[in-house]
Amino acid sequence: MNVFVSFASLLLLPSAAYAQTEEKAGIISGNDIGAMVLALFAVLAVIVVLASLLKRFNLKFQGASGMKVLSSVSLGTKERLVIVEVGGQKLLLGVTQQRIDCLKELPSDINLEGKEEQ
Repeated sequence: MNVFVSFASLLLLPSAAYAQTEEKAGIISGNDIGAMVLALFAVLAVIVVLASLLKRFNLKFQGASGMKVLSSVSLGTKERLVIVEVGGQKLLLGVTQQRIDCLKELPSDINLEGKEEQ
């Protein structure tokens, strides 16, 4: 949502600056252009910083459905093995492009070691 607000402000900023300059008999000074360029770079910098923070902290937006992906391993270009936790149960799922199969119900006390890949 923030990205759309940033893009909307980018679209409205030049029109607002142009409306102000029309009041000055159509003369655009170097200060107005410099202010627009500076505002553009400021908005772009905010977008880049927020994107890098999301990537660095691996923040992903998940619904509050009580489902959590614990681990994922790629088996091919479109095939994966995924361990998910749903309602306190851990399930091993086989995921392909056409379907998702529950391969095994794992014990709830299983310890997942290593780095998870998602």
